[in-house]
Amino acid sequence: MKLRTGLAAFVLATGLVLPLAFSQPAQPAQPAQPAQPAQPAARPPLTGVQRFEVRPGGISRVSFTSDAPLETIDGVSVNTTGGFTVDLGNPSRQLTGSVAITTASLRTGSDLRDEHLRGGNWLDAEHHPNITFELASTTVTGALRPGVAARGQVRGRLTLHGVTREIALPVTVRLIPLTAEHTDMAQFGVNSDMLRIQGGFNIQLSDYGVSIFRPLRLKVSNTIALRVDLTAFRAGT
Repeated sequence: MKLRTGLAAFVLATGLVLPLAFSQPAQPAQPAQPAQPAQPAARPPLTGVQRFEVRPGGISRVSFTSDAPLETIDGVSVNTTGGFTVDLGNPSRQLTGSVAITTASLRTGSDLRDEHLRGGNWLDAEHHPNITFELASTTVTGALRPGVAARGQVRGRLTLHGVTREIALPVTVRLIPLTAEHTDMAQFGVNSDMLRIQGGFNIQLSDYGVSIFRPLRLKVSNTIALRVDLTAFRAGT
């Protein structure tokens, strides 16, 4: 009690201002607020005109079958690239782009046969390194919706062995939005909304300037069945 009285007298006599921390009890420290998790960026709506990319690496593939009297030969390429722009609300209003495979990427399960396939007497990969399909239009008119298969034709120009011809390809198209279900698939390149496109058609090798030697006509068919199975990823997301 004497200490407090003496201190007060000293302050009054000298005009000394004591620090606030001395004159008032210390306030308890406030606990740190936990950091708020970053919110994911809003994804653009999956509607209207969108650009999709076909990536190499095995998800997309083009395969073929030669079914001759003495032998059936199956082949495939997973080196499929390209891209296209499509109006998801009505694909028939806008569909442009192209898809390609490298001729040298075709594999049939026999190294010797693949070497002949790429050679100058067949597909001539040295002078015609790519097989391309340029999209021009489609008969698919309904809006592409998740979980609903849309069917129709895609028309365009197929270039093989340096020859270009108009073709119509029957297709089934599925719109696959990226969801939480795909989270663990990012390591496999699944990181965007997708379009799955499947279809098949036949070509005649003779229409593209590829002639079959007479001794091989029982082993290699002039009619080749082509099948496409593409998974295209929405660009810019």
